Amino acid sequence: MRIALDVMGGDHAPKEIIKGAIAASKEFDLEIVLVGDRLAIEGVLSSLPKNYNISVVHASQVIEMEETPVSAVKNKKDSSINIGLQLLKKKEVDAFVSAGNTGAVMSSSVFNLGRIKGIERPAIAVVWPTLKHHVVFLDAGANAECKPKHLYQFAHLGSIFAEQVLHLSRPRVGLLSIGEEDEKGNNLVFETRSLLKKSKLNFIGNVESKDIFKGDIDVFVCDGFVGNIILKFAEGLISLFQGLFKDEFKRSFLTKIGALFMLPTLASLQKRTNYDEYGGALLLGVKGVCVIAHGRSKSNAIKNAIRVAKESIEANIINKFSQI
Repeated sequence: MRIALDVMGGDHAPKEIIKGAIAASKEFDLEIVLVGDRLAIEGVLSSLPKNYNISVVHASQVIEMEETPVSAVKNKKDSSINIGLQLLKKKEVDAFVSAGNTGAVMSSSVFNLGRIKGIERPAIAVVWPTLKHHVVFLDAGANAECKPKHLYQFAHLGSIFAEQVLHLSRPRVGLLSIGEEDEKGNNLVFETRSLLKKSKLNFIGNVESKDIFKGDIDVFVCDGFVGNIILKFAEGLISLFQGLFKDEFKRSFLTKIGALFMLPTLASLQKRTNYDEYGGALLLGVKGVCVIAHGRSKSNAIKNAIRVAKESIEANIINKFSQI
């Protein structure tokens, strides 16, 4: 298995990205193809242990985070994102991973790989921890404006992902709205619900955002505008609670002693809620396994993003999507 990794994308590129690649190569027994500036890559590799399965493909350009995605993809044809996805298109690698400009990764994926038949818009699928098991949430930001048929397609993509990658039998699909009742929601929700009721999916109906972390629904569907707001809000909320815990434990000698006894529990909780452990989000709907990691990803997050790619390849997820 060979996985291409955009070394130039993300806030901590290239060193943390490369360290994550080496960790993944060792732990998952993979060949990682580092895509980016060869001199920069070799400079980092020279300072790291040599027992890894790594190769390098040079890319002379970098798409920065603040660049307009579509124009950057067109104007920077030799960017690490474009070159990595071209490797995937040519089947020289089995998947592509990037912590770079999300819009550029999506645009380049559509341009280089093409959409799966029957899917008009690709969607970003995020895996959430819940009280019971992991669930999938989409779209998390690929499409700010959607039509009912797009959400209908997202529901099918998410259901297959939950079944094949999360190993959930007959996944329960919920449509995010402002209330569970059929009369709650906007026109997009009304029309999408009507389509999903007629589908063969295990459609539960409207669900609220408070249901996301309960684990009673396996697939949450919404447009990318709402999805990205929920995603960023959840990240902020987790950071808030982590900060509050630290402040409380520093208040007195007794709370510090209590913290010592709670360290294993707190460490476990932090691991369950840390995006580093989930690695990246799969871009569903394109003809290839493409994983988008968080822009702030460090080595552990990159290692786990590569794990997500590996698991998606092993699940033969692209062929399963072709059956929609």
